[in-house]
Amino acid sequence: MRKLLLGALLLLSTTNTFSQTLNFTLANPQPNIMEGYIGTFASGDIDGDGDLDLFMTSNSPGKRTALYKNDGNGNFTEVTHIFPRSAYSQAFFKDLDGDGDLDLFFSGQNEFTQNFANIYRNNGSGTFTQVPNALPVFMVGAAIADVDNDGDLDLAITTATTAGIYLNNGNAVFTPQGNSVFTPVDGIVQTIDIENDGDQDVIISGSDISFSNTIKLYQNDGSGIYTLNTNSTFPQIAAENIDVADTDNDGDLDILINGDHQNLLYINNGTGVFTAISTNIQQTGFGNNAFADLDNDGDQDLLAIGSLAGGVFAGIFNKLYRNDGNNTFVQAQVLGGDYLADCILDDFNGDGLKDIIIQGFIGMTSVYWNTPTVLSTSEQIVTNQNIIIYPNPAQSIFNVKADTKLIGSIYTMYDNTGKVVLAGKINTENTNIELGNLAAGIYLFSVGEDVKQILKVIKE
Repeated sequence: MRKLLLGALLLLSTTNTFSQTLNFTLANPQPNIMEGYIGTFASGDIDGDGDLDLFMTSNSPGKRTALYKNDGNGNFTEVTHIFPRSAYSQAFFKDLDGDGDLDLFFSGQNEFTQNFANIYRNNGSGTFTQVPNALPVFMVGAAIADVDNDGDLDLAITTATTAGIYLNNGNAVFTPQGNSVFTPVDGIVQTIDIENDGDQDVIISGSDISFSNTIKLYQNDGSGIYTLNTNSTFPQIAAENIDVADTDNDGDLDILINGDHQNLLYINNGTGVFTAISTNIQQTGFGNNAFADLDNDGDQDLLAIGSLAGGVFAGIFNKLYRNDGNNTFVQAQVLGGDYLADCILDDFNGDGLKDIIIQGFIGMTSVYWNTPTVLSTSEQIVTNQNIIIYPNPAQSIFNVKADTKLIGSIYTMYDNTGKVVLAGKINTENTNIELGNLAAGIYLFSVGEDVKQILKVIKE
């Protein structure tokens, strides 16, 4: 037993990735959600039943808006709502009034070509009531974060004529802060903590009134007061998308800028200074990008969708990249191709893995289930196929599904030094094990004194 345990620990000490192979399968049958393109998505548990529901806008035919409730298995049922019809738009499910359920921010242009920016309060069961507000109207150009660190979520907004912070009074009523240093642009906003000081800085990109394209970074002093940060040089483009993630797992947030048929990755040095690096990420436009840990290995993978420069004749691809660490993105799969597109990555069927929904002009709406070729629940070092552990990684509790012949066996968990940190008995075919105050990291889990089963367990 000692030799086997030491061998397993040696493997842990010399291997830094524990992930299943990325593989997505087109859902068959497809969930019953509308076909379309040039719209947006938002997901969240709006009715408190433990699964992720879906908000969606699209075009085809005409502007449409839909709200779907999830049965927990990725089957969606459309429900009535009070939202305006729209296509190109922006939506976020956030708790804007601090009552513990998800409200909706929704901006866009309705079927009468009127721009709007609306706040909807969740009544607690997934039905919504519009809240009057004094926000400017626009199609896109908002981000939501607690900018003044008072415990509620505020808005950062830009339009062609005005830009600034709108502070939340805690009840989803927003008031302009005034004296904004933001340059108004017709464009987009993203929030990011650039220097890990616990407050939300702001990136704004778009075209100003003189039709000059800009990307500007504004630094927060911690109270919601901003100054222009000029320590980094960004291209003078009107970005279509700005995505934020720790792409190299060094503890700070990096930036992927999409615009002018480019995907430009800027790496943070830890103090909020960004430097562009070269990557093999496809250079696309008229689409979207999204980061998520799709293989549960602890780093941020990437879905990049859109058209190469030159459009149909050059190529249109939805490319999925596996992050192998240190900003090495390896193409793992091509999920068709779309432009005038949007996507969302989230766990819609409740299996602990993030799925993909894409809408676009070519393929319209497509749902892909995350179906890894190696079990996502664990990577088995030594196995007789009698145990499955899930979820893995786990936060506070993981479940052990054991063969009946293992009931009554002793389980033991070791840290990376070989020290026993947990022990107990497998009492049923499904046993819940609490991780308690164990530090985040990688552990070994064994069942039986002869260690016929050793599994890696990752505590988040």
